[in-house]
Amino acid sequence: MQPLKKIVVFIIASCVFINLKAQELYPNSEPASINPKNTLGIRLMNEAYNKDKITKTWHGAMFMYGINSKLMVSAMFTTSNHHYKKLPSNFIHTDTNQVEVVQTNQAAKKYDYGFESINLGFRYRFLNLDGDHKHFRMSLYSNGVYAFQPHDEAETTLMGDNKAIGGGVISTLLIKKLAVSFTGGIIKPFAYKENASNVSINYGNAYNYSLSFGYLVYPFKYKNFNQTNINLYAEFLGKSYNGISITKNEKDIVTHHNNAFIAGNYVEFRPAIQFIIKSNLRLDFSTALPLVNRSYIRSYPMYLVNIQYYLFL
Repeated sequence: MQPLKKIVVFIIASCVFINLKAQELYPNSEPASINPKNTLGIRLMNEAYNKDKITKTWHGAMFMYGINSKLMVSAMFTTSNHHYKKLPSNFIHTDTNQVEVVQTNQAAKKYDYGFESINLGFRYRFLNLDGDHKHFRMSLYSNGVYAFQPHDEAETTLMGDNKAIGGGVISTLLIKKLAVSFTGGIIKPFAYKENASNVSINYGNAYNYSLSFGYLVYPFKYKNFNQTNINLYAEFLGKSYNGISITKNEKDIVTHHNNAFIAGNYVEFRPAIQFIIKSNLRLDFSTALPLVNRSYIRSYPMYLVNIQYYLFL
């Protein structure tokens, strides 16, 4: 491709990216918009929190490709130090009453860091209503996750903890500099089984929901594509999930009433700031704080950093 043609293609692609509306690129949830056709997005996601003087980290690498104006596919690979590689020999033990129970001491667990999961998914935009400085879009999404390690908590996710499938609907409304998005979905996890010990962890369904607000604070007026965009976000992420049951040799094991094992629900508040540099480099900085109840698969505050780059193919 000749240099002049490359420049023209890059400018056109940059215009397309700007038309995604920067304030819709939520740091902690997804919009109903999708990647433009033949655009590859590469996102590096990082989470960290401290628990019992141990720093727990999670890292994800996501690749998103626009097939056409309505369909986008994605692949993600995750690593973390959140799990055992396999259940320890004392995971189920006999208590003083000669009853087999699951160990409930969650303190000071130090897991090995390792490869966690593969996630494949898609997003399909089925509704697009455009107006003057506003639009409304709706999309369907679905993900399938293959996880390699045991997850010893009731709350399930599509971010690497469980082998699971899930999906839902996303609705996004943009009015000038304000974008609002709502997501509702379901997660169907699969049991974790270890044949050697005949132990099975059976998870219940989970229902996730989020309400996200994004506001463009800079620039006040676009002059060129090299201007840095600054966006502020307020996101509310929630989940309701069922408890787990654990069996050994097809016999129910007592779990007592550890909060990590029973059904629960919560809503988190995740404020964030975002920088978009030269139209195709995106930096997100956010934190997660409990608002209603709490999650038991992490501690608070949790800190999150995302880096995303777009390649116009």
